[in-house]
Amino acid sequence: MSLDIAQLRESFQKNGYVVVPNFLDNDELNIVRERLTKLIVATHKKQNYEHAFYANKQDKNSLKQLHRIEEDDFFKSYSASTKWSSLASALLDDKVEPALALEWFNKPPNYFHETPPHQDNFYFCFEPPQALTIWLSLDHADHQTGCLHFIPGSHLQGIRPHRLSNNLGFSQTIADFTEEDQRTGVAITANPGDAVIHHAETIHWAGSNQTTDRNRAALAMVFKSNTCQRNQQRFEAYQQSAKPFIQQELRLAEVVE
Repeated sequence: MSLDIAQLRESFQKNGYVVVPNFLDNDELNIVRERLTKLIVATHKKQNYEHAFYANKQDKNSLKQLHRIEEDDFFKSYSASTKWSSLASALLDDKVEPALALEWFNKPPNYFHETPPHQDNFYFCFEPPQALTIWLSLDHADHQTGCLHFIPGSHLQGIRPHRLSNNLGFSQTIADFTEEDQRTGVAITANPGDAVIHHAETIHWAGSNQTTDRNRAALAMVFKSNTCQRNQQRFEAYQQSAKPFIQQELRLAEVVE
């Protein structure tokens, strides 16, 4: 894979997102998929696991999110991959800290859950907002399975007001999101192994999975530059506002043997 880093950086800084096709080759992609399958099987055996989110706690096939998977030995090592951090550093044009979080997202078939419009930095509270997420497609992400949508240039407009969303795994959504915002969004389809990278303040969302037999899974790593820090006052205010829904999420995260 040959990358034109200057071109990618220019597009990222202008639009707030960029796509790197074939970021992982088939061999590396298959290794990641295999390790994720083992982790998911282990997760199903746990009860009341607070970092797993099921669309239906009675249905193991409805697993839609796994947080903090860097606590797994393999992914703890994998999260230190310079392949990922080098790309993050190049796009932010700054040195980055080790990956802050490693998460698995899925849109299982038959559950039709949307990802609400939001900006990650409403949760992160980083200042300056020099952070991004590398979102690795593990399946085909298209209009039927619920691909990502981005508003170009929205990362340059600051944080919009957010409110509780009542959406499992995504506690917040943009409060003043409009039909014009919806029309402005650009749908980004992706093949397995493609990386979709977005800035922490880029407005984005995803539709529901309308299929009956296809998952839409992805692995995501979050990076921030050495120059940005968390605004603790903002972060505590966010946590307080989301507390009722976070408690609800923890109750819904129960699984059955």
